[in-house]
Amino acid sequence: MISPIRVRARELGTFRVLALCALVILLEGFDLQAAGVSAPRLALEFRLAPAQTGWFLGASSLGIFLASALGGMLADRLGRRPVVVAGVALFGVFSLSTLQAGGLGPLVAARFLTGLGLGLAMPAVIAMASDHSPAEWKKRAVGFVYCAIPIGALLAGAVIQSGWFGPGWRSVYRVGGLAPILAAPLLYLLLPGCGDPAAAVRTEASPRQFREGLIGKEHAGVTLALWLGTFGTLLVIYLLLGWMPSLLVGLGLPRSQVQFVQMAFNLGACLGAAASGLLLDRRLTRSTLSVAYLGSALCLALFGTMSMGFRSAQVLAFVVGGTVTCAQAAIFALAPLCYRREVRATGIGATVAAGRFGTIAGPLLAGSLLGVGKSAAEVLIVLIPITLLSGLAVLRAAGLPPA
Repeated sequence: MISPIRVRARELGTFRVLALCALVILLEGFDLQAAGVSAPRLALEFRLAPAQTGWFLGASSLGIFLASALGGMLADRLGRRPVVVAGVALFGVFSLSTLQAGGLGPLVAARFLTGLGLGLAMPAVIAMASDHSPAEWKKRAVGFVYCAIPIGALLAGAVIQSGWFGPGWRSVYRVGGLAPILAAPLLYLLLPGCGDPAAAVRTEASPRQFREGLIGKEHAGVTLALWLGTFGTLLVIYLLLGWMPSLLVGLGLPRSQVQFVQMAFNLGACLGAAASGLLLDRRLTRSTLSVAYLGSALCLALFGTMSMGFRSAQVLAFVVGGTVTCAQAAIFALAPLCYRREVRATGIGATVAAGRFGTIAGPLLAGSLLGVGKSAAEVLIVLIPITLLSGLAVLRAAGLPPA
């Protein structure tokens, strides 16, 4: 019989790991949003054309895409902690290097290299949160960790607006670079290492075994469904994150009110991610996913068809932020449960990498549609079938037997 003291110690250990994982995801969310909130001021200083600004904004997504699958494989081979710590240190150093950039080339290079660090860390963090949670908490734990991304995004906006850390766009990279560098030693000391049984996930699996565990006959269906679902869901999220100010102005909202609508979107995203894990752990997987995707599609339809006032825009942004982020958090909560432990981080990394295609495609889709004369309402309407097809794919993944 396990003593109450040992049970309590185990629970405290779980909370410690989840809090540290949430810290990493918060730092990632801060850095991901840093480019978006700094882009207008940065473009003005360096006289960047819109296309050049697009390269700057998309460079980190390309880095994340390239590093995510590698980060997952390294986390399975070397253990979670060294990959998390290395990824955090790397994106801190390269985020800080943005301060030294003197033109478009160095700016794009700094963001690309920052993305490599972000891509290394994220799959290992999600796998660690799942590994160290009791069976009845696993989905809740990943949802709790993922909800730190919109919190980090809100903090990035607060830093650049407040001016507490210096004027101009450089403040957000100063904070976004120093904070991860200072956090890396703390993570190394406090995250469980290979001496912890739950952290002993190193594997000597061959490349063929990794491939079979990911896209073999038994796993190809769930892998493809997860990839399609996260691609479409993140396409919608990042199109809204990148183009929401322009779309809201196109719908008739004054520019002075746009930032408050964006805040409502991020607040809804935070609550939606937290609610996702709680609902999934209550065995409400299908109903949660159905409500999230149908709710997102309905809100997008209302955005695109109704007369837009400030209050209605805030409510719709809050709901669409909550539902679409609830759906994406559910994907990351389900992914660890779809793969055997020895290839779990690899599977998560591949899912993250697939989602990066969506983060790149979303802003490009909006730019292309607006460029050929489509209205803001028409852009939002185009997202409805993408949302519904993504939901069908994720429901398919949720209905397949776990590994």
